[in-house]
Amino acid sequence: MHADLTALLARLEADLRSDSVDRAALFWLKVFAEQAIAGGGAVRSDRWVEAGLAAGQDTPGLAAAKLGPRQRLVADYALFRFVRLKDDAEFSGAALASLDWQRKYRVSLLPAFAADLPALAGWVETRWSIWGGVDPQMAALERVLARYGGTHPHPRPLSQGERGVRLPSPPGRGAGGEGTTLPPLDSRSYLLEIIHDAQEIFGGWLPRPAVERIAAALNLPQAEVYGVTEFYDLFHTAPVGRKVIRVCQDASCAVAGADALLTGLGQQLGIQPGETTADGRYTVEPVRCLGLCDRAPAALVNRTRYAPARPDAAGAMLMGPPATPPLRIGGLVKIALANVGVVDPTSLDDYRAQGGLAALRKAVYHQSPADVLQAVKESKLVGRGGAAYPTGLKWQHALDNPAPRYVICNADESEPGAFKDRVLMEGDPFRVVEGLMLACYAVGATHGFIYVRGEHRLAYERFSHAVQQLEAAGWLGEGIRGRPWNLRIEVRRGGGAYVCGEETALMESIEGKRGFPRLRPPFPTTAGLWGRPTVINNVETLAKVPSIVMHGPRWYGDLGTADSAGTKLFAVSGSVVRPGVYETPFGVPLRHLIEDMAGSLRPGRRVQAVLTGGAAGTFLTAEHLDTPLSFEAFRQVGGTIGAGTLMVFDDTVDLRDVLVRISAFFAHESCGKCYPCQMGTARQAEILARIAAGDVRPDDTATLIELGRVMTDTSICGLGQAASWAIVDAHRRWPALFS
Repeated sequence: MHADLTALLARLEADLRSDSVDRAALFWLKVFAEQAIAGGGAVRSDRWVEAGLAAGQDTPGLAAAKLGPRQRLVADYALFRFVRLKDDAEFSGAALASLDWQRKYRVSLLPAFAADLPALAGWVETRWSIWGGVDPQMAALERVLARYGGTHPHPRPLSQGERGVRLPSPPGRGAGGEGTTLPPLDSRSYLLEIIHDAQEIFGGWLPRPAVERIAAALNLPQAEVYGVTEFYDLFHTAPVGRKVIRVCQDASCAVAGADALLTGLGQQLGIQPGETTADGRYTVEPVRCLGLCDRAPAALVNRTRYAPARPDAAGAMLMGPPATPPLRIGGLVKIALANVGVVDPTSLDDYRAQGGLAALRKAVYHQSPADVLQAVKESKLVGRGGAAYPTGLKWQHALDNPAPRYVICNADESEPGAFKDRVLMEGDPFRVVEGLMLACYAVGATHGFIYVRGEHRLAYERFSHAVQQLEAAGWLGEGIRGRPWNLRIEVRRGGGAYVCGEETALMESIEGKRGFPRLRPPFPTTAGLWGRPTVINNVETLAKVPSIVMHGPRWYGDLGTADSAGTKLFAVSGSVVRPGVYETPFGVPLRHLIEDMAGSLRPGRRVQAVLTGGAAGTFLTAEHLDTPLSFEAFRQVGGTIGAGTLMVFDDTVDLRDVLVRISAFFAHESCGKCYPCQMGTARQAEILARIAAGDVRPDDTATLIELGRVMTDTSICGLGQAASWAIVDAHRRWPALFS
């Protein structure tokens, strides 16, 4: 081989090894060699391109359609001579950099290299056999895209060993097995799932070629894909560390030393929050809440939880695996929590040994859908996600509208102080899925969804496994248990956006879009997913349904009080000795929950405040500890049951700091769709931060109250409507905090 040709090919090989040139350049050289040998030493440029584009379609992950790699090969490596067909003008060397590819040329190697064409072909074949011409990460992305194509069950998440190795699911496979006739979903609805898996392939972020390929595969404009990646906190389009350390900043974690933990990590790694170490190994991010308030202070290293993390030993999470803390649950009467800590959450047999699926079997074999619906109505079960809307009435509204219908389990528990659903999802996923299946049965839905908060990877995996087990056992699919009932359930991950806990934003996310709330009416039970009637219920709500169906509505309704039926899960965190999840019938005094179940406060401390209902809640004080835990009793004293979140603060806690963190949470989580919330939450956070720093102005209080009124009256969704509740309520109880 000519010495100059050898040197040029050595430079090309070095560039390929260093990834400074796309491997598609090697592909185009391969196609040229094949075509030129067949054509007696030359090939027409248009036929070269046609042959390359045709061959590129059979090579997953190859950027064959891009002009850049082909142009780079021609312009940078001085291998070719182009002769324009219309006038025999010759182009080589530097002239090839501005070549007009719309013209037709006769392409050959430079005359000095012409005799070496066979040797060149052999050189290319050898390199092609090594690299395959395809970036392994892009090839893995192609396998991910194939897994989400067509009809199939919820594809399970990629495991550590499967990234880049996983084969596609068989085409046409649905929840009922081969040949299912359950209708496929819009491929765009899998966008968030694809992005999650793609980020794992590319080291925690999405490079531009990956975004372009995803957009092309889903037939979406690239701007649509970028719009989704930029909306959700868990998605990145710029490089991050191989390990991303997220440190929780909510009030419960702050009480336990989150600030010291974040500072210690920065000192250990020599970076500031939001930065990446020079070696690209670590990125440290402060986040609003991780849903681990019972294990405060909490941190997440990629998907691994370090909770509780020692504030005085921040480096420990860089050294080895975390310890597993004991599960803190309790209660007077356990219904939703009955199996948590008792069964293996990955075993369907364990679940059935504790009576699991008995309610579903009873419904399918002995009850009509109307019977199940009536039982839920008579039980007086109301939503446990915060709104407390009658569950049976919601189901009826959906049933009154024409099929197809959908049912969604809202498992996007993202508010500071909220973690009760996480305990259920991880400790007893089969119960939640059974409740979802009963809801689908009652309203005639053939498709159900479980939308899990993106930070709760374990819950996502538990649900995915539970659905697979139920499919294998014949409880999901077509003709379930020989009955004319078809049902598929899919598990979806959120991307890190609190607003997606709002039901209309959640539906937008499932459809593969940014989580912008919709204007209502119409309500989801009339026009929900893809414009069809949709029921959305909280995790705890669905976990109560199997017991209601099994034991009857009167049994459940007799628990609690006349206006607050049944039991409620309460997530207690903050200054208590035993933060955890406790299930109790409505009507038990607040004091019993805090002082007995949650272990009270540290010796010598007293209750300063109890934030009820979460960040979008209201405050109670020590004088309210004997208030019964019920909707009606809490209304009388200005408290909020909400989703059952209670953050207890003793007399050492700076309530100004609590308010600053609450306001910062809402300012960060505002989606920006409506101006009252977008600007109001930012202004509220700014004023409170200034007050906490000692810079108080005469009109601050009036401005905060007015902001609250405007946001409550004019915001599109509950995020903006409730963003000021805790702040306004704190001013009512402790006006001195604002002066």
